[in-house]
Amino acid sequence: MAMQALYRAWRPSRFADVYGQDAVVTTLKNQIVSGRVSHAYLFCGSRGTGKTTMAKLFARAVNCTGTSDGEPCEACETCAALLPENNMDIIEMDAASNNGVDEIRDLRSKIGYPPQHGRYRVYIVDEVHMLSAGAFNALLKTLEEPPAHAIFILATTEPQRLPATVLSRCQRYDFHRIPVPAIESRMRAIIAAEKADVTPEAQSIIARSAEGALRDALSLLDTCLAYGGGSVDAALVREVLGSADRGFLFAFVDRLIQSDIAGTITGIDELMRSGRDPQVFTRDVTGHLRALLIAKVTGDAFGKLLDLADAEAEEFKRQGDRVSRERLLALLELFIASEADMKWSSQPRVALEITSARACLPDDSANWVALMQRVELLERKAETAVPVPAQKAIPPAPLQEAAQPVPVRAAAPAASPSPSPPQDDKALWEAVTKLVQQDAALYASFAQGEFGGINGDSALLLFSRDKEIFRNVLLKNERQQRVEAMLSEAAGRPLKLLLQLRNEKKEDMRLKTDVMESIFDVFGRENVQVVDDAP
Repeated sequence: MAMQALYRAWRPSRFADVYGQDAVVTTLKNQIVSGRVSHAYLFCGSRGTGKTTMAKLFARAVNCTGTSDGEPCEACETCAALLPENNMDIIEMDAASNNGVDEIRDLRSKIGYPPQHGRYRVYIVDEVHMLSAGAFNALLKTLEEPPAHAIFILATTEPQRLPATVLSRCQRYDFHRIPVPAIESRMRAIIAAEKADVTPEAQSIIARSAEGALRDALSLLDTCLAYGGGSVDAALVREVLGSADRGFLFAFVDRLIQSDIAGTITGIDELMRSGRDPQVFTRDVTGHLRALLIAKVTGDAFGKLLDLADAEAEEFKRQGDRVSRERLLALLELFIASEADMKWSSQPRVALEITSARACLPDDSANWVALMQRVELLERKAETAVPVPAQKAIPPAPLQEAAQPVPVRAAAPAASPSPSPPQDDKALWEAVTKLVQQDAALYASFAQGEFGGINGDSALLLFSRDKEIFRNVLLKNERQQRVEAMLSEAAGRPLKLLLQLRNEKKEDMRLKTDVMESIFDVFGRENVQVVDDAP
């Protein structure tokens, strides 16, 4: 006898054995107990979450003559007759391969026949979204008013593709992805019954890689058991998956954070020599970076969000503290795009190396995130450098006290740049610039603007479009107020600082006019014909 796959051999025969779908189980059992059974159901959810299993369970339970609390008794004649796969009262239909009008017409012609064993004949239509428009139209009337002995259960992974006329005729049940602890619990029961040797870490890796699909987890467990001869550890599972271990991922992401290009390329070479798959590794790095980002934005709650042990959560938190959210977002965008590109690349390793190298180059001026990183770097350097000159700038006050007999005019230059405010706007701006230069972090952004003049109580600082980021830096963290204070000090009266973007359109028009005048000078105005090609 051929061996059955684990997900088939251990398919639940009772509602109590269904994991992760408590709301659906409770509702269906209550309908069976109360006798309020509907004629059409729609089971929606991603693959491997139990839609077909629940449909078969419900079909047997609704026909069971000895049911208790909605569970099929598995002892009466009806349960025994409906247990084989080839019984005539539970009819499964794959809409992916039977999606035409003729198949639905054939179903309609046979639906009038009464069931052989129980009270109901149950029609399970899997992947119902694959039916053609004509097939849906042929099914509508039968779906709305089937014979009293017929029940339809439609299962789909894409409910949005179903017509509204079909959705309105069915009771809808949404099957959620199964949590990792529930998958691990089910696997432990199966492993114990199969008398296999699977380490807890290996079970955890299998459960996480299944992404909420219990069937996928059992299929992977089946593969690992066959490969390991009944004994499975974490290294074997990673080898089957083609993924890297957790320690390697932490070390690799550390190199990315430190912008260590040589280290990342060496790590990729080590990975490839061990037979790992570049696309799987890229997906692992993306998941790792996502965990770091969640750790940054959610605080202590992220361990529960990602189903992490306390020690593992603390490790993510420590690594996340060494990188900014902006850098994490930039890294995530790079690796997500690389994973998509690798599907069509003939050299996935090269694609991974290029992505890793780009991730280690924060000084790429074409990237606004990189510019922000450079500004933050300047600010950090300024914070460590500013205290020394600041201490040297303070002594003027004690000098005044020590020189009490000296005339006030001699001490005035030490207290202020000039006894009287400069009358010329240009001279005033030069004085302000000298004050701002004392703060290196502030001056790094201030110097990118251009003085636009003083109008009443406001001074204008203009930025071109390509330097808008420096304007935005001055607008945050009270930097604008600090420049205004220096401006008012230099002017001797309160002045506001307006940070505006330069009107590029006027400059472009002036540039075009200058170019045309140059052309007219060279060729003569009478020899040049201007044609407007604008739509």
